[in-house]
Amino acid sequence: MQKIILPFFLFLSLNIFGQNIHLNSELIYQNEKSISSNNKFHFTIKPYIPKDFKNFKKPSIIPVKSKLLNKLFNYDLIKIEKNKSFLKINPIFHSLINYNQTTSSILLDNRIGLSLNSNVKNKLFLTSNFFYSNVDLSDSQTNFADSFGIIPHFGKFLNNNRNNYSYVSFSGELTYQANENIYFHLGNGKHFFGNGYRSLFLSDNSNSYPYIKATIDIWKIKYIWLVAKLNDFELFNGKQSFNFFKKATFTHYFSLNISKRINFNFFETIITNPYDIRGNKKGYEAAYFNPLIFYRPVEFYSGTADNSLMGFGLNLRLFKSLHLYSQFILDDLIISELKKSSGWWGNKFGLQAGLKAYNFLNIYGLFFRAELNIIRPYTYSHGTTVSKNAISNINYGNYHQNLAHPTGANFAEAISIIRYNKKRFSIRAKMVFAKKGYDNDSISYGGNIYNSYNLRPNNYKTSILQGEKTNMSYIDFNFSYIVNPNYNLRIELGTYKKLISNKIYKKNNTIIYFGITSRIFNETTDFF
Repeated sequence: MQKIILPFFLFLSLNIFGQNIHLNSELIYQNEKSISSNNKFHFTIKPYIPKDFKNFKKPSIIPVKSKLLNKLFNYDLIKIEKNKSFLKINPIFHSLINYNQTTSSILLDNRIGLSLNSNVKNKLFLTSNFFYSNVDLSDSQTNFADSFGIIPHFGKFLNNNRNNYSYVSFSGELTYQANENIYFHLGNGKHFFGNGYRSLFLSDNSNSYPYIKATIDIWKIKYIWLVAKLNDFELFNGKQSFNFFKKATFTHYFSLNISKRINFNFFETIITNPYDIRGNKKGYEAAYFNPLIFYRPVEFYSGTADNSLMGFGLNLRLFKSLHLYSQFILDDLIISELKKSSGWWGNKFGLQAGLKAYNFLNIYGLFFRAELNIIRPYTYSHGTTVSKNAISNINYGNYHQNLAHPTGANFAEAISIIRYNKKRFSIRAKMVFAKKGYDNDSISYGGNIYNSYNLRPNNYKTSILQGEKTNMSYIDFNFSYIVNPNYNLRIELGTYKKLISNKIYKKNNTIIYFGITSRIFNETTDFF
């Protein structure tokens, strides 16, 4: 028995370093609305570090006489405080019933686990999340899980019994505050760079990944250096295997509050693997670990075939709480080809533009967002490389899931969200409309970042939505009540309708869901 228990706790200890404020849209909104007019805050870097919300006010306490109900509604499950340090332990509980009206089937989604949060004299911060989940997947999610052995937004599943899947999730972060302005992080988790609902730089779409990170927050500048270890699958003779292929990203993110109302940010990353072009293991380029260097010049200087991305963002805060935001992601660009309007395939870039408003129309608690995302074909993708007699891809993905926008590339998308909160009650409506050009079995039209761009049909006349043009509409209504704000335990009732159609097929799903959940990650289905 000891041989089983000891390795388990050793493994757990390596994964209990957690995020500070979870990457959940509702939690992010609850936190941001309290400082939406703060002209010093950097809204585009998530998860937020501990000092960001020192004065954050949680939903109001419900006065009750019963000690049991008071514990349920207002307090942590376990909290220990001593000498300016504390330890909090809370449950992770999730039980949703999903009724698919289209197929008249019931899908269950259950999980249970623990969340830990500790602070040692405002110097050392430790938060962690561990849960076991058992879930029935929809048809589209089942196809993905069976093809790659992956649960969407997570990693490998443990077993599958008639489309009922079991898996475990570890995430966490250990943060050391060196001084008032510098933080060091070690963890296994996710990140999100941007002010939008989607991110064209780095999002929380894929599975959690191990990383090291440094944060500098000084004057009007916030700077992130991030090194992440990723996993994807090898291809043998063009077929998917379940052997992991190691790769890594080396990322810089720079955010500058130019004035009280203007924020500029810059993003760059390199995706690489530890093998040379002959498949021999060589390790990672030492220059990539330099936290101050610009990777694009280093890549050209070293002559590597690594994949590189860079991007720019501009955010404007108008009036008191109206935010205009934008992102431009650049994979490759030749200006001369752009001027000729030749449709050269290698001009790979994407654009985001949006607005969000807190206390919209001067109604306290009303939030509105409108967003547009357009990404050209082949963005985020890469050619294949050979290692250990297998073919692998150093695209911008992890666990066969996109690291930026979940739809990948070669699409246009419009999003609208309206939410109203009052005390512990919340009502939300969301609409997503999108068009995408799909690849086929042998030709890459630039939509699937896991298809090599070497499979493109031509070098010129490349355009957005080329390939099998497909439409998607997604409409979601959600009502929730926060049971306990300390660990985001809430009761949810909602419904969503998702329609995907093209000339060949039409899929229409309407889901009604109800249950109680302590949301940690975003687990969206509002994409192709």
